[in-house]
Amino acid sequence: MELINWAAAKLFFDIAQAVLMGGVAVYVWWTNRTRATGTAITQVNKRIDEVDKHVSSLEQTLENRPGYTEIEALRSELAEMNRGMAQISAQMQSTTALLNRLHEYLLTEKGKR
Repeated sequence: MELINWAAAKLFFDIAQAVLMGGVAVYVWWTNRTRATGTAITQVNKRIDEVDKHVSSLEQTLENRPGYTEIEALRSELAEMNRGMAQISAQMQSTTALLNRLHEYLLTEKGKR
């Protein structure tokens, strides 16, 4: 009389082994599905570097942009310069008129002699 049924034990062992291998396969599949690969990390790092460069250039541009006080000072200086140019223009017109009168006078006086 046989105390241990070796065929049943082998069947039980084979079933347990298959279930264990199936569990390992599911675990490996699940971890590989959610794990980031080295190339994906490198691509993300490159994209982050590009965004960082872009943000840095934008920050530098914004830091160098004049504020409202500088723009208002520039406008007041331009207005003052426009007033000065208007005065110079008026003086030039009066000087031109004087030179034209002198020219006419010299032409008429030279013609009398």
